[in-house]
Amino acid sequence: MNKIKLLYDVVKTMKEKEVFNGALRLEGKKNLIKVFSFVNEFEKNTLNGQTKAKISTELDFEGKKVKHESSTEFNKGNCHDHMFHGLKRHIHDHHNHNDRKCAGIKEKLSKLAFVLDTMNNMKIDEQADKTLVLSLNINELPENMKKIMHERINCKMMSNHHGHHCMKEIFTMENSNIELNIWINKNNEVEKIVVTVNGKQKDELTDLQEINLRGELSFAW
Repeated sequence: MNKIKLLYDVVKTMKEKEVFNGALRLEGKKNLIKVFSFVNEFEKNTLNGQTKAKISTELDFEGKKVKHESSTEFNKGNCHDHMFHGLKRHIHDHHNHNDRKCAGIKEKLSKLAFVLDTMNNMKIDEQADKTLVLSLNINELPENMKKIMHERINCKMMSNHHGHHCMKEIFTMENSNIELNIWINKNNEVEKIVVTVNGKQKDELTDLQEINLRGELSFAW
């Protein structure tokens, strides 16, 4: 199966969607005991920017449990506002375009090579109902790709203190195993994306702790 053609069709299909309904679920366990969970059930209209979200959070820190629930609804404004800001940014960036031209080309080629290598290492499994499951195990990637992925993810998280701390915790695990699975239905729609992280981490006061993290993004079409 042509992976590039498949992903192109999926991206094209998802880009044409006007309304997204789904849920983001995150869960963390230490020694098989759940220490946190986060659920965001959302509805987003890409035409008018209308967004609804119902959020639920549970934390269990050293026996102290905290639970919080909230609902929110907001509108990001019309597309003209985004186009205006985009135009301002384009004009501002144009002044330094020539200085960054060579570096920009190399960076784009580097990103393209990374994407192609990642797709090449993905496995595709077709289920009985014609659903396709794309899977990628980070541990099975070549060492140079592991390093590049580590750097890219770490760079993305540097702007967010909590996100950076989370990624630091993941990458300092011993015997860690990171897997990505994407479910695509026969209409080229993404139904679900699941990321799991399993490993062991040394605690300052105790022995190795077993850590299990799971993130799931699902859509209802």
